[in-house]
Amino acid sequence: MTPAARIAAVIEILSDAPEGVPAGSVLRRGLQQRRYAGSGDRHAISALFWTIQRAAARLAWHLDRQGHEVTSRALVIAALRLADGVDAAMLASRFGGEDKHAAPALTETEQALLAAIDESVLDDPAMALATRLEWPEDLLADASAALGEAAEDELAAMRGEAGTDIRINPLKLDGRRRLRDRLAGRGLKCHPTRISPLGIRMEKRVRVEDSPEFRDGLFEIQDEASQVAAMLCDARPGMQVADICAGAAGKSLVMAAAMQNRGRIVALDSDPVRLERGAARIKRAGIHNIERVVVPADWGTKRWRGKFDRVVIDAPCSGSGTWRRAVDARWRCDAASLAERHAAQAALLDRGRAMVAPGGRIVYITCSLLYSEGEAQVERVLAEAPELERADIPAIWQDVIGEDTCPPAPDGMLRLLPGRDGTDGFFLAVLQAKRR
Repeated sequence: MTPAARIAAVIEILSDAPEGVPAGSVLRRGLQQRRYAGSGDRHAISALFWTIQRAAARLAWHLDRQGHEVTSRALVIAALRLADGVDAAMLASRFGGEDKHAAPALTETEQALLAAIDESVLDDPAMALATRLEWPEDLLADASAALGEAAEDELAAMRGEAGTDIRINPLKLDGRRRLRDRLAGRGLKCHPTRISPLGIRMEKRVRVEDSPEFRDGLFEIQDEASQVAAMLCDARPGMQVADICAGAAGKSLVMAAAMQNRGRIVALDSDPVRLERGAARIKRAGIHNIERVVVPADWGTKRWRGKFDRVVIDAPCSGSGTWRRAVDARWRCDAASLAERHAAQAALLDRGRAMVAPGGRIVYITCSLLYSEGEAQVERVLAEAPELERADIPAIWQDVIGEDTCPPAPDGMLRLLPGRDGTDGFFLAVLQAKRR
């Protein structure tokens, strides 16, 4: 495909996108319809598509400023000039002309738009802060309450692209070096993650699921922040652990390895499809102490009251800490859906309070950058639960990770951040149940 044909493909994919469908699904469908495209073509189409998604609010601002309708063609024109820095004359030449696969030539209105934005910059100082940060305006105060003085830098970091992290399986590998050497031998460049001692970060986004090391259970795909959160659960051999909202068992696998397959993990989830996806991962990893349990949405705690040394709650949330990956999800997070998440988070913390044994811990986790889904939920349950107290996260970090690399964790609460830590945005609180 020529550069002009690639541009035309992106315009068509954006134009054909059904309303409300996630951007990743839209792109996959568009590429499936273009099976003739080579790997270089697919990469170029994907790169321009995601550039537009990551700059959607800023590009729309520029178009609105010029009084131009926000169309697929206009977004592509603005993205090529403002985000990719393509010369205006070169850009115009990639529309129309002799290439039969190119998009139609620029109209007079589009030529005027291109001339108007030719000397502009993508991050215009006149933009409102929320627009410049590509952040929903209604959620700006919520995020700022969580991030404080770092809010602008961290939300700006959320506009970037997330890396691909993998986690070694300690039951099958003693350290990361052997796996790194094997991957490097096949041209897959990688380096150790900075915080997690189990992690490896790929230098490029590549598909690693087809490798023999993956099929043999030597590693799993897992963001560094998720690895660290699972390690800080401090699950030990012989313990009884409840993994609430376990999903596909990512954190259960980390805990099971730390427990050396001794003790029991009860992985609970109300979505049987998500829970079933964990079955193959558990088998591949050589794990034997995870019990998967499907529960109804309104499940009770009577059978598990006071039974667990660790109650891990990976609570449903806005997912705002992962919006580098699910780029367009930020624009679908409304007040009603957030209120539902808040209610679910509070209910799960109350269940965890009932399930934890005296002397045990509740570990509350969200992949969120919002105060309302993190600190506010913990403060609420602590105000109502005299039997709970904040644990010392830096001390736990020293025990399980063994290095003095813990980011600030005031009041028993920790945030891992994309700008400062290079991870997804994660919130974690550890609450200690007092012994009676």
